[in-house]
This record gives sequence, C-alpha cells and structure tokens, in this order.
Amino acid sequence: MFGAFDWSNTGFSFDGIMLQYSTKAWDSWAGWFRTSESDLAQGSPLGALNTNLPVSGSTNPTLNNGSANIDSDIFLFYNQIKSVPGFVIEPYYILYSNRYNSGDNRNQGLGTPKHSNQTRHMVGSRIEMRKGNFDAWNETIYQFGQMGDDGGPSAGYGNQKYLHINAWATRNWIGYTHYEWDWKPRLAFNFDYASGDGRANCTIGGNTDCKTANTFENLWGTNHIHMGYMDTIGWKNMMKPSINLQFRPTKNDHIEIWATNLNLANTKDNWYRATQTVYVYSKTNNTTRHIGNEIDIIWTRFFMDGKVSFQAGYGHLFAGAYIQENLGTSTDQDWAYAQLWVNF
Repeated sequence: MFGAFDWSNTGFSFDGIMLQYSTKAWDSWAGWFRTSESDLAQGSPLGALNTNLPVSGSTNPTLNNGSANIDSDIFLFYNQIKSVPGFVIEPYYILYSNRYNSGDNRNQGLGTPKHSNQTRHMVGSRIEMRKGNFDAWNETIYQFGQMGDDGGPSAGYGNQKYLHINAWATRNWIGYTHYEWDWKPRLAFNFDYASGDGRANCTIGGNTDCKTANTFENLWGTNHIHMGYMDTIGWKNMMKPSINLQFRPTKNDHIEIWATNLNLANTKDNWYRATQTVYVYSKTNNTTRHIGNEIDIIWTRFFMDGKVSFQAGYGHLFAGAYIQENLGTSTDQDWAYAQLWVNF
C-alpha cells in the first residue's frame, strides 16, 4: 500500500506527523499526512510518471488557484503484535480523504488513481509466519466509503458522493527454503487478488446510472517485485497465481525466477498496470480475463559486503486471450533492464 519503484528517480515526500509507542509485545503508529494541496505547485503523489492532483489547482470555476480547503490527506493507525512466537501480526486502519472537486481527477473513469472527491476507509491486517524452513504471508484489506464523480446524476459540478465503495484485496504466499543446502533454494506459491467494478467506465461519456466504485485503490503500490517485474499489472482488478524460485549459487549471487498467470478479476473493468493507471480500457462486451503468462529471471551480484550491487533482469509476457480480444493482437512483450545500487 505504501511504496515506490526501485528505479524511480523521484521519491514521495509528505508533510505530516507520526507518533510511535513501543513495548516488547507490540508497537503502534498513528499518523496524519497531507498528500496533496490544490493551492501549491507540487511533486507527484502517484509515482514518477504522473502529475499531482492537480499541480495547476482545482478546476472549480469559483476558485482561481485552488483553495486551502481543497486537499487530500492520509490518516493511519498501524500496529505490530510481536508476542506470538514465529508470527508477526499487523492490524491497521487507513483513511484516505480527498476533498478535491469531482472533476479534478477522474479522466480514467471510476478506477482513476486517487480519484477526487472520495472518503475511503481501509481496514486490513498482515500476518507473516516463519517457522523452521517454512514461511507464509497473508495480507487482506477491505475498503469502504463514498465517492463523487462529474458523470453522475447530480446537476452542476457533481460534488455529491453518490457512489458506494466496496472493494477488497488479498496477497498470499507459502514458501519453503532448504537452508541445509549451500545454494539455499526457496520455492514459493503465491496468490494475489484485487477487486474490480464491472461499471468502472460508466461515468465516461456522461452516463448517469452509476452507483458503485468497487475498484480496489492501491494508493502508492510497490508492485513489480511482487506481481511481475514487467510492471504489466497492479494490485487492482487482478487475479494472479504464481510460482517463485530463488537460490544463491555463491554467497554474492542471488537468482530469482518467477512464473506468473495474469488475469482480470472483473472482465468489464480495465487492465491496470503497476503505476495504477489504465493500461487497456476493456471493451464493454469483453468476456475474457486471461491477460497472459509472464516469466521473469533476475540476477543480483553483491560487492563490498552488500554496499554495492548490480542487478539485471529479463521478462517475457506471453499474450493471452484478453489481449487478442481487446487489442486485436497476439504479439508477446519482452523487457530487460540493468542497474547498479550503491548503499550509503
């Protein structure tokens, strides 16, 4: 929910305050952060490829350069329970309050990242288990609240929150590491899901019969290391089983291989990529959900006790039925990269 891309040259910077209270058994964090202000020129809250919400100020015709009251905020209450042997349990609550006018950020339909004029509550928990050679993870998040959109039934500027939010997502894996072997191979099975909405595009074009906004909102996702290094899918209207194999042929080399089956959760919602934006708008009569199968191979070499590392990766996406039906092509995709990390 809160992250950035490894190769992004711009990070996230928010004004806010965080309070922490810690004991041997549990830790708690409570915070408030201002994520966007309409009356200030500012950097991007969505990632290196996107502008803010919006940089030039609100589109409300009664406001010249935005307003001190038209902003967006994150409130969070995060807890880590450490008293259960072999487990880390992290229940949390997040509130995303976006008070921009309905027309300020909604150009990609109801699945627009950080859609304006919304109050989104998020209740979730992450549970991690490590016992012996086994490790497992479950994170499940439920989102609810209200949202407004210019294309709805209200007259004028459309700031009434008439859309009901009912979205959820889950990430799961179970892995086994054979520590007794020199290469320390690890095999893991993963399943990820994030809800979509069959009417995500219903406000595009002025349709006035929209009642739900059930596409899961991933906020500032770190998706590529979890859902495919090619960044072809985000934690948003997706369903993805995958297999992951890792091993260390030497103490300074790490190799990771992913095999991933990419699908839409809802065939009438769009295909969203890791930046949370729409990759492909689904046809209104789309019936296919299989995007394709992705293979990733990542090699990392460590130098100077891990202070410097070199990484190279290759990914191939075998096009599925969704690409053929919605784009009219069965052409595969290839992607490769190399980068050098220096840790200070």
